[in-house]
Amino acid sequence: MAGLKNIVVVALVIISMSLEMKWVGAQVHHVVGGDRGWDPSTDISSWCSGRIFRVGDKIWFTYSAAQESIIELKGKEEYESCDISNPIKMYTDGLDSISLDGEGIRFFVSSKPDSCHGQNSQNITAKINSHDH
Repeated sequence: MAGLKNIVVVALVIISMSLEMKWVGAQVHHVVGGDRGWDPSTDISSWCSGRIFRVGDKIWFTYSAAQESIIELKGKEEYESCDISNPIKMYTDGLDSISLDGEGIRFFVSSKPDSCHGQNSQNITAKINSHDH
């Protein structure tokens, strides 16, 4: 009888460990702009609206590398003024995967100056939450 109890306890521990690992490992892959990707005809603001980003998720930028690149900026001031003179990082491959590895807000803009301001702006802010929220 004690042997059966030990087997049941071990089985429950293994099951709960595997469920926990699936929860922690669960990540969502967000393709910025959906099917069209990062494209001037895509309403990036609408795509972003209401979307929840969590630590561990990935965002993917798909775009024409021959026409532009994606720039990650330091903060809100650079983002709002479209100041791309001192980026954190430039993405230039045309298909870039970015891991959201911490909480906070990340700012991404197009390298094309005419795509930064106005109605057709190609900007994204990603507010990243922990898994608990």
